[in-house]
Amino acid sequence: MRIQTNQAIDEQEALRYRAEFPIFERTTYLNSCSLGPLSKSARTALQQYAADWSEFGAPAWWLAWIPKLNAAKERFARLIGAQPHEVTISHSISSALSSVASTIDHSDRPVVVSADIDFPTIPYQWLSKAPRGVEVRYAQSAGPQVPVCSYESVIRPDVALVATSHVFYATGAIQPVREIADLAHASGARIVVDGYHAVGAIPVDVKALDVDFYVGGVLKWLMGGPGLTFIYVREELIEQVLPTISGWFASAEQFAFNPLDLSFPPTADRLQLGTPAVGAAYTGVAGMDMVLEAEPERIWRRLQELTGIVIERAQAAGYRVNSPLDPDQRGGVVMLAVREPEDTVQALAERGFTVDYRPGHVRVSPHFFNTRDDVERFMDALDAIQQSLLAV
Repeated sequence: MRIQTNQAIDEQEALRYRAEFPIFERTTYLNSCSLGPLSKSARTALQQYAADWSEFGAPAWWLAWIPKLNAAKERFARLIGAQPHEVTISHSISSALSSVASTIDHSDRPVVVSADIDFPTIPYQWLSKAPRGVEVRYAQSAGPQVPVCSYESVIRPDVALVATSHVFYATGAIQPVREIADLAHASGARIVVDGYHAVGAIPVDVKALDVDFYVGGVLKWLMGGPGLTFIYVREELIEQVLPTISGWFASAEQFAFNPLDLSFPPTADRLQLGTPAVGAAYTGVAGMDMVLEAEPERIWRRLQELTGIVIERAQAAGYRVNSPLDPDQRGGVVMLAVREPEDTVQALAERGFTVDYRPGHVRVSPHFFNTRDDVERFMDALDAIQQSLLAV
């Protein structure tokens, strides 16, 4: 079904992909930014994981599991424009950032810069180090975005690292990462970018972005479920990266089982920790294969169309939109300021729509398998619920 074009995925393609997700038999799913739905191919992959475990027992490690983990690294590398040896795996963004953080020397540069609208996991990694002299300094947002000048004002010679998002979880705004990376590097700092809301929703090229580290995972837009994240390390930095937290998967001689020596491999695997969640590699590869087939550029164009419908309808109804109106600055998330967002999400669920809420907002996130009818019917339901709340 692969089409060699940069045009958006059309309605017929979307309907064919939609049929791959059994959840649509029960609800109209518009919540991919929280948890990507399980596809038929991912469910089959999960069954294969169980079959391999059952058939092989411990030999499954070298007969099936390690090859599948390597396949997951290769898929993620393709999705972000990296080489496989620049990518390793972790368990969550928290553990991935912990591995990255352990490589940063704060003796002369005690400051880490984040944005005030980053997901809390990002600054928490360094706020937890405040008793050891690490300071988090924040670039301040203006509406749904953080102006580059805000980063410029806080990146100084005392900054060791800029740690921020590619796409903000709370607004869907795409950051100008290359400009931020240039500011960091000009000051002698490194940059790590959380791409959880980017990979699978928008095209990503870590080389063009010139980032030092990039993390992401399969939970959301890659439709692989929880338990598998990735760490990219720029090739030129790999030999310089010396983590101070580790595990047996980080050893260059992993199966030598030598407790007297830890030698790191010349790859990003030096940032790996302990035994990975293998089942998530099976489902993750299935999800990433679907995204690669659909093509990230075409997915993004589709999301621009679908989120554009939501925004147009929202503006007509008088809802405040806390997401970029310019489609080139917007990922797959739209935040709508409505009355009683928590109750509204529950009422939407009763009408057959799955979305979620964040303080003061309903958050809707269609994916490439959603149709225009999905979002039009969602907006019809939202309007009806809001009118009923207004009448109370």
